[in-house]
Amino acid sequence: MSRGPDQHAWALLALQKSAPASPHRVPAWASDRKGTPIARLEGKEFEYMVRQSRVVIGRNSSKGDVDVNMGHNSFISRRHIEIYFETPHFYMICNGKNGVFVDGVFQRKGAPPLQLPRQ
Repeated sequence: MSRGPDQHAWALLALQKSAPASPHRVPAWASDRKGTPIARLEGKEFEYMVRQSRVVIGRNSSKGDVDVNMGHNSFISRRHIEIYFETPHFYMICNGKNGVFVDGVFQRKGAPPLQLPRQ
């Protein structure tokens, strides 16, 4: 079976209970969207192929939409997390008032950008 350019995308976040929190290489399948994927975000009921250098994860609101909508939940801010790529690494910024855990370590709002590992 032939694989397209998606096969080498990085999984940046695993937003499900049984998945690892660190990035890891995963096989992926082709998508109809244009642009070569540079990473993959996966969750319990979704997957998002990252094709731009900055992605916003949060919840949609009347003030605007996000790239990855985590649904209406009072614990998730409108622009909860930003993930961006600066060669050769991915970084994460937490903008959510409730913070976020990465590999069991709490990241608070306003903390310096966290360099994500490239396992």
